[in-house]
Order: sequence, then structure tokens, then C-alpha cells
Amino acid sequence: MESKHKNALIGALLAVVFVMAVGYAAFTQQLQITGTANVAETSSTWNVHFDETKTTGTGVVDAKTGTGGTVAPTGAIEFSDNNHTADLTATLIQPGDSVTFTLTIENEGTISADLAAPVITSTTGGNVSNKTVTQGNITFTVEGPSVSTVAPGSTATFKVTATFNGSATSIGATKTSGISITMKATQTGA
Repeated sequence: MESKHKNALIGALLAVVFVMAVGYAAFTQQLQITGTANVAETSSTWNVHFDETKTTGTGVVDAKTGTGGTVAPTGAIEFSDNNHTADLTATLIQPGDSVTFTLTIENEGTISADLAAPVITSTTGGNVSNKTVTQGNITFTVEGPSVSTVAPGSTATFKVTATFNGSATSIGATKTSGISITMKATQTGA
């Protein structure tokens, strides 16, 4: 009887070893995948920004003197933040003066860009409301962008007009005011 138990015990141990060996083999299997993958080279680039070469001249900064004015208003454009922000300054002397700025956004990349509403801030303490900034008698109004999508090699424009309130009864202390416009663009379809 003792030998019967020994044989049963040995048989059970062999069965356990066999199950463990099969289990170990199942857990240590390796999956091998062979083949060839090709990655196509593309030259897609993102390069959307304000055109930094357009800071002066007719069609870029257009000043108009108010009725009866003898001193012409002036305007200046500077770019910062890798040409993603336009800083505009207008000096307006009398009621009716205005300066119109035309800002050009160019897409020099190979990916179409969707333009969103720009971020507008006052650089001289004016009140920002929607697409206008008012400080004293001077109000900046932002129009645009002219299109919602800029294809590669194309441009879009923003028109910004600074006006001295034509019905102002006094000139006031503020004759120079400024704003910053930061363009916002995303990849089309993103």
C-alpha cells in the first residue's frame, strides 16, 4: 500500500511539473512580426505670422487730419513675439483725427491656417471691450481678419483704426494711445 501511495504521489508531482512546464512555455512565448515599413518624407511646415516688413507707408499707416487741424496725426507699428504680436501707437492731436493701420498676416508655411479672433490689449491703460480699446478721446477699433483661413502662400489683413472723438468738446490729456494685437491661428481641421 505504501508503494501505491508513493506511485500516486510521484504521478501527481510529475503532473504538476508537466502543468508548470506547459504554463511556463505559454507565458514565455514571443511574438515576432517581420516586414518593412516606409515613412514618406514630408516638408510640412508651420510659419504663420505678421509681415514684419510692413510698418510704414500708404496702405499700411494712413493718417487723416481732423477738420480744421493743422498738425497731422501719426501712427507707428512694431512687431514682437516672433512677429505674432503687433504693437500699434497713435498720436492724435484734435477731434476728427484718425490713423488707419493695415496689418498683414502671411502664411509662409505649407499648412493652411485657421485664424481666430485676436487677443487685444491696451498698452497705455485704455479700456478693452470686444474689439475696441478706448483711452480718453481716442478709440481703437479692430476689424478682421479679412478671411478665416489662410492657405499656404496667401495673406490676410486686419484693419485697425484709431480715431479722436469728433464730437469731443476738449482735447484732454491723452493724445497718444497704444494697443497690442496678438494673432491666433491653428492648423486647418485641427
